Amino acid sequence: MMKLQRPLSLLLLWMLVLPVQASSDRPAGVPEAAKWARVDRVVDGDTVHTKDGTKIRLHGIDTPERDQPYGKQATRALDGLIKTKVYVLEKDTDRYGRLVAVLYTPEGLNVNLEMVCGGHAWWYERYARFDSDLEDCQESAQATRLGLWAEDDDPVAPWAWRRK
Repeated sequence: MMKLQRPLSLLLLWMLVLPVQASSDRPAGVPEAAKWARVDRVVDGDTVHTKDGTKIRLHGIDTPERDQPYGKQATRALDGLIKTKVYVLEKDTDRYGRLVAVLYTPEGLNVNLEMVCGGHAWWYERYARFDSDLEDCQESAQATRLGLWAEDDDPVAPWAWRRK
């Protein structure tokens, strides 16, 4: 009887310890509601497809279109940030059926914020009006002429480019 109690005790211990270890693997700054996903491909600077077929549009940012100046660089910047795995914090669904989300790297970086701070994206004020972090990042990138702000004194915003 003693032999049966020992494996059972170890099993109970593992059942208690494993969930704690799994949640402690989440980096600081990544919300608990964010889900782990594997990236299939980066479509452009603000759109990602995951391995399970989910199409994700990054919340609160807009990057140059592929045929727009700095479009390819924005796509490369996003690809360099996220690589193959991300945490996805769902925000909404857009009119095209894409999930609108904030992405986080496995290290805990807010990808949406990093894209704007690095000068690779605009703060999309229309959809993230009260996001002062995105606003501050854009102002800083403009002031220091990072990314797309270095290319042109008055770059055309993607939402204006799409209307052409």
